[in-house]
Formats: sequence, structure tokens, C-alpha cells
Amino acid sequence: SIGILLKQQSKKRLSTSALETLSIIAYKQPVSKSQVEQIRGVNCDYAVKKLLDRELIEIKGKSDGIGRPLLYGT
Repeated sequence: SIGILLKQQSKKRLSTSALETLSIIAYKQPVSKSQVEQIRGVNCDYAVKKLLDRELIEIKGKSDGIGRPLLYGT
């Protein structure tokens, strides 16, 4: 039954915002969430959370910049 559940989850499509966020992270990696938000011009909290939940992106480390933001990559 776990296999069926996993198959159902993998069939769900990504929203446009999640797909845009994933593309930016894949192209610019490693990149912080604020950098992605500057490029997209909107808040990406939800999209980043969903991509992390689906293991499409991962935390690659922390930036040396102010506040040491997390860096994401594919």
C-alpha cells in the first residue's frame, strides 16, 4: 500500500510557480530563496517547501552573506 501511495504522489504535477522556482534553482544553483524571489518578483516560500518535500531540490549549504541564508540546488 505504501508503493501505491508513492506512485500517486509522483503523478501529481507541479504548479507553474513551483516549476518556475525549480528552473531558477537548477540554473543558478547554489542559490538562496531571496535570490529566487528577486528573479521571480514574488514570494516563493510555498514553492520551495513543496520542492523540498518532493526531494526535487535540497539544501546545499549556507551563504557567507548577511544572515547566512540557506542555499538550494537540485
